[in-house]
Amino acid sequence: MAPPSAQKARRAPTALLAAATATLIASDVAVVEAKLPMRYASMDRRDLFHRLWSREGQRHPPPVSSVEYPAPRFVPQKQDHFDGSNNNTWMQAYYVNDTFFQAHSSSPIFLCVGGEGPPLDGSAVVDSVHCNVAVEWLQETGALMFALEHRYYGCHNDKACPVANLSEPGALKFHSSRQALADLASFVAFANEKYGLTSENKWVTFGGSYPGMLAGWARLKYPHLIFASVSSSAPVHAELNMVGYNDVIAEAYSTSVQGVGGSEECRQAITDGHATIGSLFKTEEGRSQLATLFGGDADDYAKHDFQVNFAGQGVFVFPGQGNDPACTEDFCNIAKVCKFMTDPTSTKTPVEKLAYLKKSTVESLTRELSSAEVKSTVSETPTPGYGSGDQLWAWQTCTEFGFYQTCEVGSKCMWTQGLATLDEEMSFCQSDFNIPKELVAANIAQSNVDYGSLHPDGSRVLYVNGGIDPWKANSILSCVGPELPAFMVPGSSHHFWTHPSLPTDQESVVAVRSKIRRVVQHWLDQHAEQIIHT
Repeated sequence: MAPPSAQKARRAPTALLAAATATLIASDVAVVEAKLPMRYASMDRRDLFHRLWSREGQRHPPPVSSVEYPAPRFVPQKQDHFDGSNNNTWMQAYYVNDTFFQAHSSSPIFLCVGGEGPPLDGSAVVDSVHCNVAVEWLQETGALMFALEHRYYGCHNDKACPVANLSEPGALKFHSSRQALADLASFVAFANEKYGLTSENKWVTFGGSYPGMLAGWARLKYPHLIFASVSSSAPVHAELNMVGYNDVIAEAYSTSVQGVGGSEECRQAITDGHATIGSLFKTEEGRSQLATLFGGDADDYAKHDFQVNFAGQGVFVFPGQGNDPACTEDFCNIAKVCKFMTDPTSTKTPVEKLAYLKKSTVESLTRELSSAEVKSTVSETPTPGYGSGDQLWAWQTCTEFGFYQTCEVGSKCMWTQGLATLDEEMSFCQSDFNIPKELVAANIAQSNVDYGSLHPDGSRVLYVNGGIDPWKANSILSCVGPELPAFMVPGSSHHFWTHPSLPTDQESVVAVRSKIRRVVQHWLDQHAEQIIHT
């Protein structure tokens, strides 16, 4: 297969804008008909506020013409690393930042691991959401940096996909974390040869969220290739019923540490409002009241599917895993939401406040979307059947990880309890992929056996988690041993420390970046001392 032609690697968030439109604007008055719940389109789903609004009040990124990121390069990969009779190959995209690297030096190699989020581009090695701890350390260390796109998530380009058509039966059979880890191992061998690297150039993997899982597992599975890893916000414990996700969200809305701005009063107000909505669903008068407050037809509020979409995961896109204490838009973070929900001068009931939050957000995002100029410099043809790509992470939840975020009666969940049940949340596994619940559970159990869950055996993996990140419910929060340390970042959301540094960052975020570098440098120095005394 010939390598795809190199393209400038700045991609505009067209799929994001479409998702925001469908999810928020349409849901103002009606249920959006969709097979896959949006939250299972990507584990690293940022709150829509933070996807559309950049920090410090600047809503739009710089024009694409003002930033030129490294163009993609391509490495041949086996379609199936575990079938010696399968000789099919495909071309995988990777990116390079060699600004500070000196050939034939002993400088380390930083590898930013790709994952399930928006299509990877050259920003991953220059201005990275998942790996900027490494990017900002390049000059000091003289490191060479790579970023490798995850298989299948690169199928936005039909020349860089493991299969020719994603809609064909069995097209996703080669899509798994195990194959992705083998891709990483194969890439290291390829890069060592192509870039003239030696055993003195130690590879360190970085990643946040699912890429954080892969970054850590790459070290544990291939210790002869990967020297160390920084695994940020990585829920390494696969779980069918992830009650903890919404429980931690509730805890976040009751904490004030590091400027988060939550309170117990706030959490209770949100909980009470959703509980009242659950009661109003049950009567004709109540449904009419909801239609008056939130809009739409009162008859819709009697329909189960409508109720699930409307209140099962919150009637408003509550900032949670993407909370940014420094954002400036109305209701864009926990502090701003809680200030409104607990305003002592307001005469509104909790339900009326929730209705105001929802309507104001829809109106604001409608303006945002209508004024946004979405352009792309990339000319690509997606693989047939790619669509939005949302089915790719959904497949991995059914075949490997689960992570179905429920809101069960009696839990800490703030939403209308009893709507987002396990059967409801994972129904697409059967309907879309013909994978029954029992097999999903078995797949999850096997993943925990393969990777060690919360008790891995290995060395030089640093686990870092945010104090209000809902994914910490399934992450390693304390040291497993002297060679598997763990840091907690008070008040931080989902791998916030891996983003580019800003003056507005929380003190805990700034501090942990330094701690991460100290740990990795200590490991590198230990290796250097061993060489000296050999």
